[in-house]
Amino acid sequence: MILVAGATGVLGQAVCRRLVERGGTIFGMVREASDPAAVAVLEAMGVTPVEAELADRESLAEACSGCDAVVSSITAMGRQDDADAIERVDRDGQIALVGAAADEGVERFVYISYSGAIGKDDPLTLAKRAVERTLKHSGMTWTVLRPSYFMESWLGTPPGTNTASGTLIIYGDGTKPISWISLEDVAEFAAAAVDSEEARNATLELGGPEALSPLEAAAVIERVTGRRMLVEHVSEQALRAELAAARSARERSFAALKLAYLRGNAIPMDDMAERFGVELTPLTAWAAGAREDAA
Repeated sequence: MILVAGATGVLGQAVCRRLVERGGTIFGMVREASDPAAVAVLEAMGVTPVEAELADRESLAEACSGCDAVVSSITAMGRQDDADAIERVDRDGQIALVGAAADEGVERFVYISYSGAIGKDDPLTLAKRAVERTLKHSGMTWTVLRPSYFMESWLGTPPGTNTASGTLIIYGDGTKPISWISLEDVAEFAAAAVDSEEARNATLELGGPEALSPLEAAAVIERVTGRRMLVEHVSEQALRAELAAARSARERSFAALKLAYLRGNAIPMDDMAERFGVELTPLTAWAAGAREDAA
């Protein structure tokens, strides 16, 4: 039995789909306030919803009870109206989930973090690294997945590209290569890590099949979609001003992610993809799908 925490999110749902395809009993951790439509999606794919709250240790213990593994993709970055969400969810909540899983005898815990090259001392990065440290000392077999920038988030909607409107926002000069990775590929790695010896007590840096600069990515999207992209550059100076003016943990973290983007993040993936049997999604394939969605 496997519990997926963050199951109603886009990444969590993708993880659930992969696990259901592999067979076995899959539980999806949901909140009382979860969108009923998202819960219905889980049920339709064969996932059993289990209600739990990160601030309620007893409910976490009940959710983890009897499970062989936990996969967690929980994050509060999308909660724009919740000033304390990163500390409460991404740090304290995740750590509470790790503790509950360990106490309930869960054998393996797969945590979806993000690349070691992204962020440094912003609230979200500090939260993620704290969870990673806690997990490594939990006594469970662990896997930390550290994906690079998601195509869907950074090349699909603001703050990146909107292929429907033809707008591309580039942070800095756009010349540093980034191993853009598809959210679906991250889900595939997460599902594979549940019972993989390769992933046992391992931190895995993940990227896509090629490292492309934002300007190169824009050219690919133009070629595949047939749309001319309007490029808008945001300078490093402007981003540092944004960071200095940030008033919440979310704003500081988001500004830090943009500044890290300036440095690029190229990750060699040939060997990793082969060892895990994951066929990585090239940017051309993702852009073709985005074009069809916009049609």
